[in-house]
Amino acid sequence: MKINWYFCSLSEKNMKKLFFLLIICISVFSCFSQNNDLFFYNRALDFKSKGQYGESLKDFDKAISINSKNSKSFFERAQIKILLKNEKGALKDYNSCLSLNPTDTLALIQRGLLKTAMNDRRGAVKDFTKALDLDDTNAEVYKYRAENKSALSDHGGAIRDYSSYLHLSPDSIDALFLRACSKIEMKDFIGAIEDLNGFININNIFVDSYIKRGIAYMELNIYDKAMQDFNQAIKTDSKSAEAYYRRGILHKKEGDTQSACTDLSRAGELGHKLAYGAIKVLCNNN
Repeated sequence: MKINWYFCSLSEKNMKKLFFLLIICISVFSCFSQNNDLFFYNRALDFKSKGQYGESLKDFDKAISINSKNSKSFFERAQIKILLKNEKGALKDYNSCLSLNPTDTLALIQRGLLKTAMNDRRGAVKDFTKALDLDDTNAEVYKYRAENKSALSDHGGAIRDYSSYLHLSPDSIDALFLRACSKIEMKDFIGAIEDLNGFININNIFVDSYIKRGIAYMELNIYDKAMQDFNQAIKTDSKSAEAYYRRGILHKKEGDTQSACTDLSRAGELGHKLAYGAIKVLCNNN
């Protein structure tokens, strides 16, 4: 009511002055906004939340053109470029972000994941290592680094990282399976079986876990348990080419050539790349 009374009491001349002053204020604010990187940065985030990635990218471009020292703008623009399938552009922005803020752990992790997607495994390991040097309590980063080390055939390093991951996140049983795979590569078949036992006790429908455990048992010459695992794998998934292939090899080791050739043939039908080569070696002369 006081405001209404105030405006009613203004003369026509003063009303014009007030209106003119408001126009000036709006113009100044608009001009200030158009030259403020935070205006475009915040609007870009709003566009991003609405899924308008093209508009978001334009505003991040404007924010960076005004202020190229804001590492967050480069980080967020990298995220947008990933969504727009521009991996090289995203990598360049992560590089700029980390040049401005080398201790940005999240940027290191995201760049590591991008390098993983771009198959730069060594670069990814370096980024994850830097991130862990800054914060060694992030369980997921150990897993990311382990996966890249495994791809680089550094299975010993992968096992250590999976162990750290499990220490920090003991309920994440996928690491048990992955660590078992690395242990098989390191010929630690007993350790692999222990991990796979733990995994299967919780998840008994994952076909590959039976196949991997069967391989470990077969390497230890424990053929009966290996056969049980390959049978269970086929029972779980009757179209598992790998299970038929492994069981075929095991049949041959046990001297059952007919069953071996039947399983290898089935593996070939299902698309196993090694099956028909094995048939030529193991079956054609029998």
